[in-house]
Amino acid sequence: MKYLSKSDFQLGTTCPKKLHYKKAYYPTANDANEYMEMLSQGGYIVGKMATLLFPNGIEIAGNTQDCIAQTQTLLKHENVVLFEPAIVSGQKLVRVDILVKQGDSFHLIEVKAKSHNTDEQPDKAKLKKYIEDVAYQYTVLKEAFPEHKIRCSLLMPDKAKRTTIDELAGWFSVKKQEIKNDNENEELPAQQIPAFNKPEVIFKYESQPNEGEYIDRLANEGILEYQDVTQAVEEMQNDINQKASNFIRILNKGISSDDYRISKACKACEFNTSDKAQNGFKECWGDLAYTEPNIFDLYYGGSIGHYTKGFYFDELIAEGKTNLFDIEPERLKNSKGELGSRGTRQFIQIENTRNNTEWVSNELKSIRDSLKYPLHFIDFETYTGALPFHKGMRPYELIAFQWSCHTIDTPGAAPVHSQWIHTGEMFPNSSEFPNFEFARSLMRQIGTAGTPLMWATHENTVLRTIMNQMEIYGIQDETLKNWLFDITSDGDKEGRLVDMNKMTQEHYFHPFMKGRTSIKKVLPAVWSHQVYLHQVEHFKDYLPNEFLGGILDPYDTLTSGLNEGEWDDEVVSGGTAAMRAYYRIRFDESLNPAQKNELRYQLLQYCKLDTMAMVIIAYHWGMK
Repeated sequence: MKYLSKSDFQLGTTCPKKLHYKKAYYPTANDANEYMEMLSQGGYIVGKMATLLFPNGIEIAGNTQDCIAQTQTLLKHENVVLFEPAIVSGQKLVRVDILVKQGDSFHLIEVKAKSHNTDEQPDKAKLKKYIEDVAYQYTVLKEAFPEHKIRCSLLMPDKAKRTTIDELAGWFSVKKQEIKNDNENEELPAQQIPAFNKPEVIFKYESQPNEGEYIDRLANEGILEYQDVTQAVEEMQNDINQKASNFIRILNKGISSDDYRISKACKACEFNTSDKAQNGFKECWGDLAYTEPNIFDLYYGGSIGHYTKGFYFDELIAEGKTNLFDIEPERLKNSKGELGSRGTRQFIQIENTRNNTEWVSNELKSIRDSLKYPLHFIDFETYTGALPFHKGMRPYELIAFQWSCHTIDTPGAAPVHSQWIHTGEMFPNSSEFPNFEFARSLMRQIGTAGTPLMWATHENTVLRTIMNQMEIYGIQDETLKNWLFDITSDGDKEGRLVDMNKMTQEHYFHPFMKGRTSIKKVLPAVWSHQVYLHQVEHFKDYLPNEFLGGILDPYDTLTSGLNEGEWDDEVVSGGTAAMRAYYRIRFDESLNPAQKNELRYQLLQYCKLDTMAMVIIAYHWGMK
């Protein structure tokens, strides 16, 4: 029998054609990255923590048919708590995270690692996806047990809670499973056959004599909080039933052209892969999928002039126009008939892409010349996870664990590198909340002279957060507080930090960047097309040993410090990987000292390259 699972329903809601591709076993993109992100966010750990709150709960495991049979048998009990029971009604199938049965009543509990804040009004738009997920489970459970009462809750980390448990994140560890099963991963709904097995989460105090004491602390001092969504779920039932009926029709009879349409939303399609035989995006789009340059490359293409939410893109797509040059310049104007800042950037992109030219504004030189030396190029690595690292922290509260800085003291001087990291010999007491020493060390390095530069607003946000944390944690340090206030911006108050991403948006474009201004798009564009930079002594370390043509990306030169065979994981070259590396250094007891030092080495070289990337781009702009 073809079942409509919870993951199938989620996927079909985004696009019915995706449901067809999933059932036809089409490959999907970026599963590995999403999996790593889930681990970093603690999704599986939060799920494990939730089950610990029900010591008598029974986990339903095995293949789908075994799970259905186990569930049906156990639900004959008057009172029972089940983890991931398989509930079936006709062709509908759901696995409920936690199901509590008491007589003729059910409590359906959906566990999510995403946070909410009980001190604030619920964000209905943010919760809609999750509530819809619960609503489908409710539909199936109600059809299977029509006489039973059902209460529905989300169980999520509560950002209003501050844990009194120190190193709570260290109470859990994640171990990859080798055992294959046919259970779907609801966090990756497009996967028909999971590329990654659900990992085993180990509770540090499991089977110890005082295990119950630690579980009581999780319940009383932890971070999870219920949010009742029963009414919202019941109000959705007509819509859920209509969608489910439509999806089951597609499963049984196939999909028709009336069931879907191509649109701007297709830009993020999971089925757009390198697979030539089964690429869902190209199958839907036909020849339109191969257009270069594509309208999807446009800077902030979701909002063109006064056409919001991609309406103009959908109009073009319906007409079979997907080339960037199909966009009419008049459409870039706002409701006043003017090119706003976004429209101006879009116009610059289209014209310079058409001419294959680099664009530099007339104002960039004067802005560059106004910067005061020394120039400090800074970059931060931070962690925000569901499980707090330190006593007194909230879920998803920011930890600043690393900074890198390249300083150019005077025009023409070589950049000098400095750094700080909250691991190893540079800061051996890693059990302490690092943010205030992070900020003090940066203050000692930068001081009050010169111009600090960042890429985008992350660094400003981090320093503002630390300034606010000083109040919360009772840190009395007027020198640090005044320095943080002086260097940061907030609303109309302008600080010392200069945003190179904003400078790019307003004053620089290269066709290779397309519509992006992230440092990981600007750097390859500059580095690959300005070969004179390769001869600059400070930059030579970022040239590959062998190059066969194409685009040069200094991030590809990042390597492991260990010999081949001693390190099998991917090298840290992005923010999510950096978060995961920091977590593992702190709490992964399976790593030996050499492996922890390797992760530390990778964090240092990655963050160093982020600030050197800024130096390279600034050098090309004339900051030498």
